[in-house]
Amino acid sequence: MAPGAEILAADPTRSQRYSLSNGTSDATAYVSAAAALVRSKYPDLTAGQVINRLIKTATFAHHKGLKAPDEEYGYGIVRPYSALTMDIPAGPKKNPLGQLSSSSSTSSQSSEGTDSSTQAKKKKKSSSSNLILIGGITAVVVIGAIAFVVLRSRRNGGNGGPGAGAGGGGSQYPAYPPAQQPYPNSGPNQGYPTPGQAPQHPNPYSQQPPHQGQ
Repeated sequence: MAPGAEILAADPTRSQRYSLSNGTSDATAYVSAAAALVRSKYPDLTAGQVINRLIKTATFAHHKGLKAPDEEYGYGIVRPYSALTMDIPAGPKKNPLGQLSSSSSTSSQSSEGTDSSTQAKKKKKSSSSNLILIGGITAVVVIGAIAFVVLRSRRNGGNGGPGAGAGGGGSQYPAYPPAQQPYPNSGPNQGYPTPGQAPQHPNPYSQQPPHQGQ
């Protein structure tokens, strides 16, 4: 328990920026502050041991004859100063309040079932996303391989087919025949006209007729 009636709190709607507030939200702030103080002074305590110190130092004040846990007052009214200064055993590391009630445990189990289904959906969605990613990468690799083969075949077709080039095999064009060598003991341009000059044919009328009977 903690004070929750007529608590001075910040209020931006008022001209003084403060007003009196009521409710469990104000009481929660007191308990949270007390837990933070205990945690600060005893940093080695577990969460369960901090709860134990808050419970063991709480009081029912002027409400006599109550036993903890009471239906209305619980384990008592929180006392921050006593929680910091009283000499009490640290207690077990687990939560001293024990397990939750059956209704709370049922809701917890249903919550766990919902969480399990949510995690299963997330895993299924993650696996499908991975499959889509792998499929996309495979498609890119296949398209890249096809483009490479097409470009290479086009390049080879324009350079005389496979093996053409400086280090390749034979070319598709026939080699030029080697230059003809002149016959031995023949002068230059013998029997052939000089380039740029008209060919000179022998005059048939200037030849002597063969002698008959010789």
